Amino acid sequence: MIVIPTFVYVVLCLLVAYRGRRTHIGYLGSFLLSLFITPVIVFVGLLLLTPSPENVEIVYRGDKQKV
Repeated sequence: MIVIPTFVYVVLCLLVAYRGRRTHIGYLGSFLLSLFITPVIVFVGLLLLTPSPENVEIVYRGDKQKV
């Protein structure tokens, strides 16, 4: 009976890691952090600490044009 809650917990950790893949700690860091701390707290932290899209400057590597 402990298999299903563990599976759900790991799936939540993977979803949080996917959300944090473009942050400074990256996918693996987000995954490990959400394993040791609950995924809900890490997700809220990612939402609060990730810059909003209008404050992010996109630079294309080939063209070096700013959008």
